Amino acid sequence: TCAADVSNTADVDRVVQTALSFGQGLHILVNNAGTDQPMAGVADLDPAVWNHVLSVNLTGPFLTMKATIPHMIEAGGGSIVNISSLAGLVNPQGLPAYCASKGGLISLSKQVAVDYGVSNVRCNVVCPGATMTEMFVGSMVPFAEACGVEIEDVFGTFARDIPLRRLSKPHEMAGLCSFLASDDASFLTAAVIPVDGGLSIERL
Repeated sequence: TCAADVSNTADVDRVVQTALSFGQGLHILVNNAGTDQPMAGVADLDPAVWNHVLSVNLTGPFLTMKATIPHMIEAGGGSIVNISSLAGLVNPQGLPAYCASKGGLISLSKQVAVDYGVSNVRCNVVCPGATMTEMFVGSMVPFAEACGVEIEDVFGTFARDIPLRRLSKPHEMAGLCSFLASDDASFLTAAVIPVDGGLSIERL
């Protein structure tokens, strides 16, 4: 591992150089670093929160792609998998910075697919729905406390709207990411794939 802040150019360059130090080139990038925001409408959102969310969720992938694409081209091609969110396709209430960052990442990914397809660099997007990550659970704890309910009740409310009637687990994103990174997906680029238990069919 190589810990870094993806919104910091020097950190991103250090991570890329660490990967290159193994001597096998650079062929795959998965942008999975992200951050959340406290619920607030645009009128009530602290600009510092807006800037932080955009810097991690959108500027971070921009910086990592900027740093890695030249090495992918040198290696003959590569695959980029950007982890957006269902919130990049629909807008839950009170998440303007998060939704803007994830929607922006979808658009940026399509642009990369268009600009670098000629160099055999593919770029696809995975849009998870509610997933039991540490970040998601952590953001739901204060929400449950504010509502005066148990955290399990919050998860149950989410699940009721999902056709599969449950939240996803992180490993359920891994297989799709592996496929998109592999040569089995060699003619797939600019795809935006919801992995949400079917929720988006009711929301889009």
